[in-house]
Amino acid sequence: MQSNDYSKFRSESRLEPMNPKGVMYVVPSGSRNVLARSLELKHQGAESLIRIRYMKRRKIDAIAGIITDKDTPSLSHSRIVMNAAEIGIGAEIIDRSKKVRGKIKNRFVSTMASIFATIPVYRSNECDVIVDGHKKFSVNMTMAIVSNGRFLGGGFKAAPRAKFSDGLLDIIILTNSGSFKMVDKLIELKGTSTYKFEGDILYYQSPEVAFFPKERNVTVSVDGESIGMLPAIFKNYHNALTIKSESTSTRI
Repeated sequence: MQSNDYSKFRSESRLEPMNPKGVMYVVPSGSRNVLARSLELKHQGAESLIRIRYMKRRKIDAIAGIITDKDTPSLSHSRIVMNAAEIGIGAEIIDRSKKVRGKIKNRFVSTMASIFATIPVYRSNECDVIVDGHKKFSVNMTMAIVSNGRFLGGGFKAAPRAKFSDGLLDIIILTNSGSFKMVDKLIELKGTSTYKFEGDILYYQSPEVAFFPKERNVTVSVDGESIGMLPAIFKNYHNALTIKSESTSTRI
C-alpha cells in the first residue's frame, strides 16, 4: 500500500467502545512491567490485588493501530496499543529475541544476542510519514516509536513528554543511524530523561500518525509483540479507557 492510499487506510482505524461503562483493573506482575512503570504504579502482584478496593478510577487514552500483515500484505491487523508500538530496528530486535528465546530460556541473553545480531546489519528505510492527517514528509528511518507511556522494555525512557491522558501520541523517529551511531542513541535513551535533539532525532506530538515504506518490509511490534509490518496508522482516542489502579503521581 502506498501513501496515496492513506484515506482508505485511515477509515479502517476507527475505534468503537464495546462497553462505555466498563472498568479495567491494572494489576502488575512479571519482571519488566513496562506499562506499570509508565503508569507509575506502586504495587505488584498479590499486594496490588489486596488493595483493589482502594484503587481510584481514572481515564486514560487508548491508541488504535492498523498494521499490515507480514505474510499477507493485503490483510491488516487492528490492535489496541496500551503503552507503545515500535517500528524498524526496535521491532526487529523484539522479533528476533522471541525466536532466540525459543532455544535459550533466558530473557537477558536472548535480548542481548538479538541486539548484537541485528544492529550491525540493519539498514535504515526510506518512509513517508503523515502526521495529524496533513503534514507529510519523507525520512530515512532507522526506528520509530509511537507511544502512550514514557518507558519501553529494558527501562528506556523513550518518550519523556508522554502523558496517558493528554490526547496525543508521542512520535519519536531516529533517522540515518548506522550500527555504532544506533548504539549511542540506545545508550542515550537508557541513561537520560531527555534527548540531545539533533537532526537525526525527530519528536512529534499528534493525535494521529501513519507510516508508509518506500523500499522494503519494515517490522512493527505492539506492546512487546511483533505483529506485522508497515504500512501502519495509529490514532489516539482521548480518555477512551477507564482504569482502576494506584499511582504514585498525578502526572498521568
